[in-house]
Amino acid sequence: MRTHEKLSQAPGLTAAQRQRAVGAVVAAATGDALGAPYEFQAPVVDSEEIAMIGGGVLGWQPGEWTDDTSMAIVVLEAALAASDHHDLRLESAQDHIAREWYSWSLGTPDIGNLTSHVLRSAADIGREAGHYAPRAVDFRAAAAKAHEDHPTSAGNGSLMRAHASVLPYLLSPDADAAEAIASVCRLTHVHPDTIEACILWGFAVRHAILTGELDVRVGLDQLEPERRTVWQDRIEEAEESTPVMFRRNGWVVGAFQAAWAAIAGVGPIPEGKFAQRDALVAALEAAARAGYDTDTVACITGSLMGAALGHKAVPPEWRRVLFGWPGYEVEELTNLVERVIAPQVAEEPCP
Repeated sequence: MRTHEKLSQAPGLTAAQRQRAVGAVVAAATGDALGAPYEFQAPVVDSEEIAMIGGGVLGWQPGEWTDDTSMAIVVLEAALAASDHHDLRLESAQDHIAREWYSWSLGTPDIGNLTSHVLRSAADIGREAGHYAPRAVDFRAAAAKAHEDHPTSAGNGSLMRAHASVLPYLLSPDADAAEAIASVCRLTHVHPDTIEACILWGFAVRHAILTGELDVRVGLDQLEPERRTVWQDRIEEAEESTPVMFRRNGWVVGAFQAAWAAIAGVGPIPEGKFAQRDALVAALEAAARAGYDTDTVACITGSLMGAALGHKAVPPEWRRVLFGWPGYEVEELTNLVERVIAPQVAEEPCP
């Protein structure tokens, strides 16, 4: 898959990089909304159309995103609220995430099983500690206890927001980016597979934003040597498969592989905006066609495709209907991302 733009040597993000950062979030939300009506159902056969129709088991409106995007929005808003360069590693930023996730969870119809369990447990732990709402320390304790009780459980609920966790660290040292991604993941998921998947996908999104290149292997060096081989094999398996072959896509590894299979299946990024739009649509449709946890797989797929192609690669008819909690449309999503990445933007000379 080709590189469209060399990494900028100048301080700050270029206009193209900023557009791709917005693209990561907008395309993720688009995939989320596209896949929502097909969630919990069997794979969709090739003869049937995939469309932004709404409906499904939970009765989504056309263009309405689900918990995947809502939880990512909270991460971005926490970065914006953090006083120290939008650093998500700050305890105050993580307390913001914990508080807002809990508040949001009280009214949403759809939360993954492991995430829901951690949310309820964190609330109980927080009440016992005298907290009016659960804090980050309560979430981490709840996530650790969930892993202790169910050591093989490794849901995909953290992977769906990895793209949001990496946005404040586009020009930061690799170690800072990896630490931030892992710290947000650990608020709900502590299984090694979940943390490693988030790091790999987050680094792929960052690389795509900075270079326009799709490379899910770029973060392998952030893993322990013995784990790199495991993930290299998983990536190769995805490249030799189609999304529908990974039916356990509620599992973080299955979701990762299904999303990468959808992206690899469209081949190298083509030249021309209309061909690139077609490629993004094809990848999202392949992800949504896979069945079962379709909103999350399509959301993950969109985050990386959008990071490489920018938000304008999302068909305008889809962008126009996109909306969801907390009353956002695509304009609010765009503004949120632009504010999060603003400290990483160099001042442009006056004309």
